[in-house]
Amino acid sequence: MIINDILSHFVLKYLMVPKSPKILPDKTHIACIGDSITYGAGVKGRTEQTWEYYLNQILGQDYQVINYGISGRTLQDEGDYPYRADKFYSESLNCSAEIYLIMLGTNDAKPYNWNEERYEREFHSFCKEYRDLRNHPRVIVMTPPQCYADPKTGKVGFDINAETIDRCITGIIKRQAENLKLEVIDLHELTQNHEDWFDDGVHPNALGNQMIAEHLAVQLANES
Repeated sequence: MIINDILSHFVLKYLMVPKSPKILPDKTHIACIGDSITYGAGVKGRTEQTWEYYLNQILGQDYQVINYGISGRTLQDEGDYPYRADKFYSESLNCSAEIYLIMLGTNDAKPYNWNEERYEREFHSFCKEYRDLRNHPRVIVMTPPQCYADPKTGKVGFDINAETIDRCITGIIKRQAENLKLEVIDLHELTQNHEDWFDDGVHPNALGNQMIAEHLAVQLANES
């Protein structure tokens, strides 16, 4: 068990951190900040079945949707794998994207990571850093999708407490978006009653990612 825990820690901390994206010139850049749902866990072709890929296909060649997702990451600095501890945190801040999409909270909902007061405080400070960048980007925060029971086990996987997302995290994100005067996109509501969009109950499959991308594209156009 100890060896398995060490291996799991090594994989999450080192092997699951992708290479730095190459920023293409003469594009409108959309930087996507998040965990494994953003990274693309749960689909076979990560370069072709993520919601970022589908969103870029919808928006067209004038855009570059940049995937800064890292599996297992928390928003809270006190979580087991905090997003701020990884290279993508500083890289995303320095990429000068015109638009930022931020979605962190699913891994914070694990009982050993969760602290409601701390999450709200750190969510505010985290999003404020992106909002206050010198290039004055458009910052949009997103609530995490619904978490469903894994069909294989009958339980929500990966130690995630779905009720924490339902009752706490979704409300905090909406409240802090209002406080910071940021746009919010509610993927939690979008994914209700759509267990078929998730093969393992947590990570969207190709269909789920496509539906998310279509929703994001509409919201980006409506709010611009």
